[in-house]
Amino acid sequence: MDGKALGGIIEQLRLTDGVEVAIFLYETGIHEYKVSLRSKSYIDVSRIAMHFGGGGHVRAAGCTMHGTVHDIINNIGAQLELQMGKKIYD
Repeated sequence: MDGKALGGIIEQLRLTDGVEVAIFLYETGIHEYKVSLRSKSYIDVSRIAMHFGGGGHVRAAGCTMHGTVHDIINNIGAQLELQMGKKIYD
């Protein structure tokens, strides 16, 4: 799958009703993942990506992360919680 197709997937996730942030990740190596982040309105995903060594724009950003999928989702979730000022899950 090429980058354009992957970009289309994350964009469709972002357009889903009720979704503020869409996260799409795929494995590029052993415990290495490319992470794409998209937001609709008030979450600055570039801040999240920069926290993990990546970059981008307020509504579209990305980074490469290492670890398990579970750990990556938990780490991104913690950054989302910081921006939202509340827990999003336990």
